Amino acid sequence: MEKRKKYLEWLGFIAAATFIICFVGTIFFRIEPLRKGLRGFLHILMPFIYGAVIAYLLKPVSLFFEKYLQKLNRNDNPKAASIIRLVSILLSLLFFLVVITLLMVAVVPGMASSITTLVRSMNSYVNQFQEWLEGYAQTEYGKEIVAVLEQGLETLTDRLQSWLKGDILPNLTSYITRVTDSFSVLFDILKNFGLGMIVAVYLMIGWEKFGAQAKMIVYAMFPKKAAEWIQYEIHFTDRMFSGFIHGKILDSAIVGIICFIFTAFTGMPYALLVSVIVGVTNIIPFFGPYMGMIPSALLILTSSPWKCLVFLVFIVILQQIDGNVLGPRILGETVGISSFWILFSILFFGSIWGLVGMIVGVPLFAVIYDLISRGVRDLLRKRHQEAMLVKYTERFYPEKAAATGKGSGGKNAGKKSRAAQERADK
Repeated sequence: MEKRKKYLEWLGFIAAATFIICFVGTIFFRIEPLRKGLRGFLHILMPFIYGAVIAYLLKPVSLFFEKYLQKLNRNDNPKAASIIRLVSILLSLLFFLVVITLLMVAVVPGMASSITTLVRSMNSYVNQFQEWLEGYAQTEYGKEIVAVLEQGLETLTDRLQSWLKGDILPNLTSYITRVTDSFSVLFDILKNFGLGMIVAVYLMIGWEKFGAQAKMIVYAMFPKKAAEWIQYEIHFTDRMFSGFIHGKILDSAIVGIICFIFTAFTGMPYALLVSVIVGVTNIIPFFGPYMGMIPSALLILTSSPWKCLVFLVFIVILQQIDGNVLGPRILGETVGISSFWILFSILFFGSIWGLVGMIVGVPLFAVIYDLISRGVRDLLRKRHQEAMLVKYTERFYPEKAAATGKGSGGKNAGKKSRAAQERADK
């Protein structure tokens, strides 16, 4: 009876918290002044958000440099150690800037060259089509088609003129304002990026201190058991995000390098540009390879249809190798969710946050999935339904059941290890 009362109290607390969050969220998004205030607050915090993201991405690179430079500090001098950390951070930032510069050098000239080639090709195609049309217009059927085309062209011209007079010219000022706003947004992004680099340096210098301070705050605000649970969830979330994002970046870099070697060796046009597009879009799970394949194939198509076909076949083979060999070896079972939930998380968070949501949606959903699945398992254990977990594992994950060596009829059915239980529902 006491357990049931406690369970109902927790259920009521969760329902009340959910209602309050939804109510406050509705107020924020309904009332314009509050919404503007929230936007302004986020705008102020944007350099710190940029800095946190940069620091999180560069932390493994900084630790890599620090690991090797620390060998020079044989006497474990604290002052030398702090200098080594600062040098490692600066080297990681330099590495980051070099990578971005190389990507820009690869993309911008390649895009300009491809646009120039496309315009020249279009002029050639238009001239060829015009010559064919002039010859075809001399035939009987051609004259009828030309008459229909002339009538359609007159209608199109009239509609175009009315569109220019009715829509474009009256709204010309607003279009100019949008262009100006676009430059302002670009300036804000560059400003936040520059300030974010400075913030990232401070975050990486004192990340151990900040972590210790956050831990003290958690243990000061919550009971020991709740604080340990929060600490576990933070570490689990960090493992999910760092393992997935860093692994995806490494995997995509390898895919881009393989693509460049093949395209350069076979003499395909825009080898560097195409490889950068394929590598960068490969970071996005599931849809990324196709998002990179289509524009790359269109670029190659402007030069040679045959090479475009060869490229498409190569990309299909490369994605099979990546999905079955490279990806599993680099990422392993980082997220531990099925393909269905990966697709769901990409579509769901992609619709909310766009491209960023498609990248971070998978590890974020993996964290939510783990919270729900462990909550379900805890409730089943409280109701003495451990055998149901074992049967579920035996039916859908027989290799895990065999690894634990605990079948539904064994004596240890209700005493599975915590690691096995955490993986059972995935």
